[in-house]
Amino acid sequence: MKKVLMTAMTNSISEVMEIMFFMPVEIGPETILNDSGINRNNALACRLNFTGDITGNIDLISPEPLVAELASNFLGETKGELTWEQQFGTLSEMLNMVCGNALKNVKCKLPYHLGIPQMITSTDLDGTAKCTLIETMDSKMALLLSMIKSE
Repeated sequence: MKKVLMTAMTNSISEVMEIMFFMPVEIGPETILNDSGINRNNALACRLNFTGDITGNIDLISPEPLVAELASNFLGETKGELTWEQQFGTLSEMLNMVCGNALKNVKCKLPYHLGIPQMITSTDLDGTAKCTLIETMDSKMALLLSMIKSE
């Protein structure tokens, strides 16, 4: 079931990034977060919990310059005008859109319920966890799927 959900997530992130953020992406290889090349000390990260046939969470980690570019594209503001709250809000909303879009495409018996995206720090992330890289023209972000249980 994890493979089905991860496929739905990667398809969803491609759609959301292109349509809502005007940024085409390529789904990169699966790797260990510590080996991803993303400096977690210079990144924003958020987590979204979900429950249903599958229960777990999705973490999205992105370098700050990429988050600023995403927020600028999404909000129509220049990067210099963006507040930290706008940048984190954009990353949270992106994760919410990706997860909601993905879960609606996974067949289930129980309805899914999404939590509220929360900011997390690099210490909240398991550096040894497998992640999927989402590559843009100039940068990359990482998507981690953790399943707690599957019905």
